[in-house]
Amino acid sequence: MKTLLLTLVVVTIVCLDLGYTLQCYKGDDPKILVTCEKGQNECYIRTFPRPPVTIRGCTSRCLARVNCCSTDKCNA
Repeated sequence: MKTLLLTLVVVTIVCLDLGYTLQCYKGDDPKILVTCEKGQNECYIRTFPRPPVTIRGCTSRCLARVNCCSTDKCNA
């Protein structure tokens, strides 16, 4: 019985992928929340003045003139 229980626990852990996944807002609407893909460990936000547009999303590296952060929902 203990062996069966241990096997179920191991299978559950492997199938659920208990690794950390970052959540960022995407697009110009901060209500759209996405889970970033593996390797994308930062959220970004970039604002363009004319016309006023703000874009958000996930990234693997922070580019110039883009504000980046690395915690869940930090690019609101």
